[in-house]
Amino acid sequence: MSQEDVVGLGLVGIGSWSGIIASAVARSKKVKLVTCFSRTPEKRSAYSKAYGCDQESSYEDLLKRKDVDGVLLTTPNAAHAEQTLLAAQSGKHVFVDKPIANTLADGQRTVEACEKAGVVLLVGHDMRRLSGFRKMKELIDNGAIGKPVMVESNFSASIGHELTPAKWRWYGDDSGCPAGALMTMGVHHADTLNHFFGPIEKVYAYFNKLYIPAEVEDVSMTIFQFESGLLGYLGSSYTVPRTNWVQIYGTEAKLLCTVSLPNVTFDEYLKVWTVVDRYTTLQISGKGGDRPEEIPLPIGDPILEEIDEFADCIRKGTKPETDGKGALVALSLIRASIESARTGKQVRLADL
Repeated sequence: MSQEDVVGLGLVGIGSWSGIIASAVARSKKVKLVTCFSRTPEKRSAYSKAYGCDQESSYEDLLKRKDVDGVLLTTPNAAHAEQTLLAAQSGKHVFVDKPIANTLADGQRTVEACEKAGVVLLVGHDMRRLSGFRKMKELIDNGAIGKPVMVESNFSASIGHELTPAKWRWYGDDSGCPAGALMTMGVHHADTLNHFFGPIEKVYAYFNKLYIPAEVEDVSMTIFQFESGLLGYLGSSYTVPRTNWVQIYGTEAKLLCTVSLPNVTFDEYLKVWTVVDRYTTLQISGKGGDRPEEIPLPIGDPILEEIDEFADCIRKGTKPETDGKGALVALSLIRASIESARTGKQVRLADL
């Protein structure tokens, strides 16, 4: 690839996940981290030195740079919409970490703005890219479990105990992180399950606040029905040991994919994310044996995969796998769960 083909990127929002993104950019041959911005001068100065990029004193200055083709947004959820709109208006392509926004209205605005401007919008739903979930999808599509009947899933961690009022996830309204763990972690499975089985039709959810001091709820349980009739469950909590699994039941067999990352602090957890496939197991059972059979998995690099795809979409005009419209579908499940927990009633996603 010639130097002219390398995509120049500017990163906005210097939190824990920004280091994972910058490390993936450094491994890529298709992109280059040109500059960065954070409202905190000390943060952006340290980030600039750590990753060998420039720094800007404002987001507007970053968007004015001609050598920046696209932006990487790793900012709080509530900032995603306005930052994406500004990027699109400046002709910059957008990679925004999940969720696309806190609200469906904001998410829809970003999709429409990027379509109008003709820029790429890729949303960082990287969980479906793990080798275990990739293989799961392949096996389902090839009929390895017969006809799917129901799915159970959980994505949880005890990171709620690390929250303080200075952290935006402390707050459970739309200015912070509504639905807490469900919006932070569970939205990944919302995306993956929709990818597996198609649209979800209706949900019923319970939220509760039990043990953490933060204002946001720390446990949620959502049951739902796909348009196909398949039934599902998604649990997510801020106050239990690290948990990440999806189990799919079919008429002939069942699949269980488990991501068993160590129970360490969030920052330490992030350091092993680039080799997450080493911690992933996939089992199939019900095919005649007495014990589950483990299915071998390759070791991939899901964050690098989506960064490289972002570059390819920009240079070749292709559509991202995890685009804005797909991200809205995942967010719809979370917003329907919020509404159901609030009202105590079943919610149809079409009514949102």
